Amino acid sequence: MPFHSRRTIFTIHNRLCHENSRSFKQPFNRLRMALKYTLEEAVSAWRRTSQIVFYNAGRLDIQNDVIDVAVTASQRNLAKEESIKFQTHYIAQKNNFNLLSQTPSSDVSTEKLKAFGRTSNVTAIIREIPDSKSAEKKNRQLLEIWKDNYLHSSVDLQVFDKHGKVYTDGTFGCLEFSPDEKHLVYLAEKKEPKKQSFLQFGMAATAEGSKVGVEYDFVEDWGEQLVGKSQPVICIFKVDWEPFQSEDCVRILEASEEWSPGQLIWCSNNQLAGVAWFHQPRRLGIIYCSNRPSQIFKVDISSGKYDWFGLKTNTAASPRHHSESDTILYLSSLAYGPHHKEQKISSISSDGTVRQVETGTSESYQGMYNQSFPERCWSPDGKLVFFTTPCKSSVQSYALNLDSSNICKLSLPEGCTGSVVLDVFQDVILVCGVSLIRPDQLFIGRFNSDKINEEPIEWKCLTGKNELPPTQSLASDLLSVKLPGDMEYEASLIYPKNPSKKTPLVVAPHGGPHSVSTDQFKAEVYFFSQLGYAVLLVNFRGSTGFGEKSLYSLLGKVGEQDVQEVHNATVQMIEKHSEFLDKELVFLFGGSHGGFLVTHLSGQYPDFYRAVSTRNPVIDMATMFPITDIADWTIVESNLGDGSELEKLLEPKTLSKMWELSPIRYVKQVKAPTLLLVGKIDRRVPPTQSIEYYRALQLHGIKTRMIMYEDCHPLSQVPVDTDALINTVMWFQQSL
Repeated sequence: MPFHSRRTIFTIHNRLCHENSRSFKQPFNRLRMALKYTLEEAVSAWRRTSQIVFYNAGRLDIQNDVIDVAVTASQRNLAKEESIKFQTHYIAQKNNFNLLSQTPSSDVSTEKLKAFGRTSNVTAIIREIPDSKSAEKKNRQLLEIWKDNYLHSSVDLQVFDKHGKVYTDGTFGCLEFSPDEKHLVYLAEKKEPKKQSFLQFGMAATAEGSKVGVEYDFVEDWGEQLVGKSQPVICIFKVDWEPFQSEDCVRILEASEEWSPGQLIWCSNNQLAGVAWFHQPRRLGIIYCSNRPSQIFKVDISSGKYDWFGLKTNTAASPRHHSESDTILYLSSLAYGPHHKEQKISSISSDGTVRQVETGTSESYQGMYNQSFPERCWSPDGKLVFFTTPCKSSVQSYALNLDSSNICKLSLPEGCTGSVVLDVFQDVILVCGVSLIRPDQLFIGRFNSDKINEEPIEWKCLTGKNELPPTQSLASDLLSVKLPGDMEYEASLIYPKNPSKKTPLVVAPHGGPHSVSTDQFKAEVYFFSQLGYAVLLVNFRGSTGFGEKSLYSLLGKVGEQDVQEVHNATVQMIEKHSEFLDKELVFLFGGSHGGFLVTHLSGQYPDFYRAVSTRNPVIDMATMFPITDIADWTIVESNLGDGSELEKLLEPKTLSKMWELSPIRYVKQVKAPTLLLVGKIDRRVPPTQSIEYYRALQLHGIKTRMIMYEDCHPLSQVPVDTDALINTVMWFQQSL
């Protein structure tokens, strides 16, 4: 399918977007005809959307003249009402990458962590399975060790009673074999003394070391999606290659309770490296936040001696070790400030010298805005490091030459606008090719470290073209708005390839605000498009991938600058595509800071937008400040400080500034029917934000509905996701 994308450059002329506001004049019957789908058609569209596969990880293995590409993908399973993971092996010839065979896919959803031996055919898996004996429906965590394609041993880690639940999340979690494959390292919650109530005291035997009267004490944790994770400990598992594991096979490394370790890697058989996140002034939510004070450490597992690298005033993440040069690469930035900003690439040499790699930026490389490197990112000689990062509205892959600090943008696979590096092994690289208008594809290619700038990588597709059915084909367009000071913002329009003459538009700004909508295929966009909608994704100033000047320009101007740019992009795109976009049918859809924006838009431009659907929106930063797990966010975005001194900012003028920047300020002007999709256990944007807005809309007679889900911030549980999106399109239709 040809790629329907055009880049148009506009020079903004600072007109007031309010001039584009207009009252609705067209007959409601004609408008209803534009949204003529039924509930059954909406459900069918969602079922088709749920068949889309997204590639999450991959691993290359080369044996003789054959390459084994093991790829893990995810997909919504509507019957099981959960998202599943499955693995497929692609077998290709080493010399020309011709595909020889493909194995049937197998479900690996219970595999939470997986480690591979460096030299032999061994793997370790942390597997979670339901505990049939638990009345509380808890899961058991098993450590399985596989050798030479059979299960060598399997143990329930709780049997040893050395620690709490194993960390399997993407922030702290890790599982890795030592180079000699005699040890495994993982993280788990520190074992706490048993707690006894006053009612039990004196009535039953008191366990040694137990604490009385503390069972209801508040315990600080790491916030949203990491509830209950407070003090991880480093666990060393001694691998016994005999069939049975002894009771002393798990050892806990002593560490300070002033910090939490994570992202552990082996540097040698006796030394680990990892990241330490500090607890002071308090644990703030860490997921989606790369600005938490942290350092790289190394620890000798025999002596327990710790060595530290970098500054406590900085951050650290994603350490990657090259064994032959004994070099560690990691990401770092100044602590606090915007939750996500440019990450500097730093290295630690074998003698302990820390060096920041000065890469500079360019039109094709705006800086590193990803939060991690691929697990295997090194070229064999240690000269190159491969990584992926957003660059404006696209996601691109690069090779960094550590000797020269030169950055080389990798060539794009055919039919793709961006790529994501999944794995690097020997001289072969595996990427996921992406596009807004086509589902993901897998490609492998061969690189020459000495000629990476001269010889573009030639890619071979493993998965076919993955085209959508002809009746559901998509097209896209990119709008770039140039601003003074060498800044710009962009908006991507995705629409049915053969749109109707009166196509409704869904404006969907991203959250963050310091994140970005890239050119990766999006399930929600595909769902909307099947029902006849076009979708506009706006990367306003403050989005990542557009440079630090643009990012910092938003601080203190949220609710103003970002709102104006989203609205301006909407108006310009409608004018540009007036042959099919209907300016009378513009809807708003966004969550978190995207919810902040769409509720602002409906209040500031009440006659422009037909209806709103918003997930866990930020409504009032002043009332969010004392409750959220990221109180520093409200300070930083209001430009009242870098977020490091929260306690000094509880003043009326501070809260007044936050209120002035919030959507609640404009609630009296809202006219659009508003649907609120709310997670009851959201620690990031507490449900009280939506309740506050719901009550205010009711007081002013605005049609509103609020749906409360037993879910957290992303609302990503499959039943919740399904309900929220289908209710959204029906709400848009009913609003007419």
